[in-house]
Amino acid sequence: MNKKNTLLALEDDQLVIQTGDKILIKGPMASGKTTLLKKIIAKLPKHQFDILFQTLDDNFVPGTVAENLAFNLENNAVPFREMQTSILASAEAYHLTDDLNTDISELTTYQKKLLALAQLLILPTDILVLDEPLFLPEAFDGTLIVSGDFDPNLFDQVIDLSEEITTRQIAELDLTRQINPDKAILSVTELVDQMSFTIYEGEKVAITAPDEIPVADMLAGFRPTSGEIDFYYEDVTHQSLDKRGRKIGYIMANPDDMIFVERVRDADISNELLTLCQLTAVKDIRLSQLSYRQKRLFTTACILMQATPIVIIDQPEFEGFPEILAYLDRQGVTLILVTDEDKLLPFMDRQEVF
Repeated sequence: MNKKNTLLALEDDQLVIQTGDKILIKGPMASGKTTLLKKIIAKLPKHQFDILFQTLDDNFVPGTVAENLAFNLENNAVPFREMQTSILASAEAYHLTDDLNTDISELTTYQKKLLALAQLLILPTDILVLDEPLFLPEAFDGTLIVSGDFDPNLFDQVIDLSEEITTRQIAELDLTRQINPDKAILSVTELVDQMSFTIYEGEKVAITAPDEIPVADMLAGFRPTSGEIDFYYEDVTHQSLDKRGRKIGYIMANPDDMIFVERVRDADISNELLTLCQLTAVKDIRLSQLSYRQKRLFTTACILMQATPIVIIDQPEFEGFPEILAYLDRQGVTLILVTDEDKLLPFMDRQEVF
C-alpha cells in the first residue's frame, strides 16, 4: 500500500488533501465550486498537476483534434511512433477518430468536452484538477480533485456547497406566467429518432437528453436534423440562421462561441438588461477579462435584447436565473432549457426527458 502524505491544507475550508485522495466538490452552478478549486490550485506544487478548465476553449491550442491530442505528448518528448499510436488509441476510446483532422472551432460543445478530457488523460500527471468534467477518468491512481455532480461514494471526501430551493424562494419570485395551451409555438417531429415534442406559447420547459445529442444546436439551426421543426404553422427546418434567429434566440453553453465584440458596452445592451444580468459595473471592461459566469450573463443579455418569441438556453447556470426567468415571464417569452440540472426544475412548467 502506498503511504499517503499531506498534499495541502486549507484551514478556512477545513480541508486537508492527502496524496492519492479523490475529492469531490459538488453543488449547483455558481455555488462557489470553481472558486474553491482556485484556492486549492494555488496550494498545489507547481508544474506537477494538470487542469481541466470549465471555460472549454481555454483547454485547447489552435489547430485540429489530432494536434491537441499531441500537445502533451510533444511537450514530454514522446517518440513520434509512440505518439501516433497514443493519439489513435485515445481518439478511438473517446469517439473522436472521425474528427482527428477537424479544427476544434468546428466541434460541438459535447465533442469539445470529450477532447478536453482526452488530451489530459493521454498522458496524465499525478494530480488532476477537473472543473465540471464530462465523466470521471477510469483507473486513475493519482490525486483527483473534481467539481461536478458525481456519485459521492466514489470519493474519499465530498464538499457539498448545495443550498436547497425552498417553496418560499419560488413563491417570492414575480412569476406572471401566461400560457396558451391551445397554441403550439414550436412543434418538433423526430429531431432525432424518437424525439418529438410540442411547446406551447408562454411555457417554460426543460429538455433533458443524452449529451451527445446537440438538441439546442439543432433547434436553433446550427446542426442539421432529419426531422421537422415548425414555428407555429411554418416549417423552419431549413431556414437560414438569420431568419430562424428572429424567432428563436439561442444562448449557447460556451459563451466564447458567441462573443464578437471587445467590451460589454459595444453590444448596446439596454440599462434594464445590464442591471438584470449584473453587468452595469463591468460595462467598460474587456470581455476577455471577465469570468466565465459574467460572459454567460453577457451573452444572455445580448440574446434578450433581440426580443425573440422563443429563447433557448443550453446548460443554463443557476446564478441570476430566477431573476431572468421573471423577466421572461413579464415579456411573455417561451423558454426552453436544455439541462439535466435538477435545481432548475422547480421553476419550470414541465420536463421532457429523452
